[in-house]
Amino acid sequence: MVSMGMAQAVYQHAHDFYDTGSWYVVAECWDLLAIAEELDRQEEITAIPFELDTAAIAHFHQMIHRRSGSTRH
Repeated sequence: MVSMGMAQAVYQHAHDFYDTGSWYVVAECWDLLAIAEELDRQEEITAIPFELDTAAIAHFHQMIHRRSGSTRH
């Protein structure tokens, strides 16, 4: 189970990089509970826990770029 601190790190990153790429989607459309639920869902699917905030942020980065079809990093 993901900590709310990890969800907060993703949420804060989205707000810090609101004007960069597609992070505005997370900043505008996700709240802490929804972020935590997505991270928990991903952990359940992969059976690999998120141990670092950067891994959680990277998950959302990949998710954003998969949905937008972008390969830019």
